[in-house]
Amino acid sequence: MSFLAVAMKDLRLYARDARFVATLLLFSASLVLILSVAFGPIFKDPAREASATLWAALFFAGVLGLTRSLDLEAESGGGDAMRLTGADPYAIYLGKTIANILILGGVFVLVLPIVSVFFDVGNLRVLPGVLGVAALGVVGYAAWGTLFAALARGLKARELLLSVLLFPSLVPLWIGAVKITHSLWAEGTAAPVQDWLKVMAVSDVLGLALAAFLYELIQEASE
Repeated sequence: MSFLAVAMKDLRLYARDARFVATLLLFSASLVLILSVAFGPIFKDPAREASATLWAALFFAGVLGLTRSLDLEAESGGGDAMRLTGADPYAIYLGKTIANILILGGVFVLVLPIVSVFFDVGNLRVLPGVLGVAALGVVGYAAWGTLFAALARGLKARELLLSVLLFPSLVPLWIGAVKITHSLWAEGTAAPVQDWLKVMAVSDVLGLALAAFLYELIQEASE
């Protein structure tokens, strides 16, 4: 079973659960609205408040998405079926990571214009830079999140364990994302905080490399 087949399977499961996808998007938009009201109506530093809101919304939506993906797989029996096919564990991990990247990317694309309007930080000139930071953030989040979701699979307190594992692992990635997004919106360039780009890239590579070693062990331990 190839990683593309795994990714397509997970995306089909999400597509069949349209109510959850709608709930996920509504949750993200509601969080942005609540935080914009909390920071407003007069924003002291719109770029800083907007960047924090954007990445907070993506973090919490991501935890919900990862948790639901575990439930969907358990309900469909897809995890057991994939193991019976003898598919390479890393291909399974890679396919799931790609599916999570696409889901998180969809949430980001929805939340970004809402944040831009509510906090008045819309600037098309820096949009490619913001999307580049989003790509680094989403890939790292999906890489670590998919690994820890596999570790939490089958546990009763999986939502709690997933949050506990994800938060410290993603701190460097999240600080970098907030700082670079803030710099782009406030200064129009990421030059003052460009070292955080390296931190985010290292976090992405580290997450993918660890998964290559650990995912098979986690899968064998859960059998």
